[in-house]
Amino acid sequence: MSRNKVNLFLDIFLLALFVAEMEEHFTGLRLHELLGLLFTGLLVIHIVLHWQWIVSLTRTFFHRLLHESRLNYVINLLLFIDMVVVAVTGIFISRTLGVTIPFAQNAMQFWKMAHIFSAQLVLALVALHVAMHWKWIINACKRYLFRVPSLSRGTERKPLIGSPAPVFVMEKEDSHVRIPR
Repeated sequence: MSRNKVNLFLDIFLLALFVAEMEEHFTGLRLHELLGLLFTGLLVIHIVLHWQWIVSLTRTFFHRLLHESRLNYVINLLLFIDMVVVAVTGIFISRTLGVTIPFAQNAMQFWKMAHIFSAQLVLALVALHVAMHWKWIINACKRYLFRVPSLSRGTERKPLIGSPAPVFVMEKEDSHVRIPR
């Protein structure tokens, strides 16, 4: 499986988890906290898969770097920092994971508010992150999710006789591939 395909499917799964995580009442507290841990683990994998890009941009941030790349880097850095805050505060305020950190009531309230605020900030940063990568997302989806075999030279579309749906057969040499039309 190609690296881009792995990235696409990991990103789709992270996005689905993110959407579920943004509304605790959708999943219930226990599942919300467990999905938060899963999300954090998958985020680490996402960062490892992009580590070379991170190192490369870090080295060249002040030299020969396009403005768009710098903006992308800054958004990703802010997103990373904010997601760390969400994960840490989530563990601090957890009620179902068996983690008990004794805080005074006012400190607990602070961590809850920090968790909620940083989660809302993550929402805005994820939107920017997706917008910055939109072209890659569309191209990767077209390539790996909605791929239709292209017609090459010498290939002819012929209707498949007797088919209940308008299905065509591409004939080239002795191969037959069914393509819905």
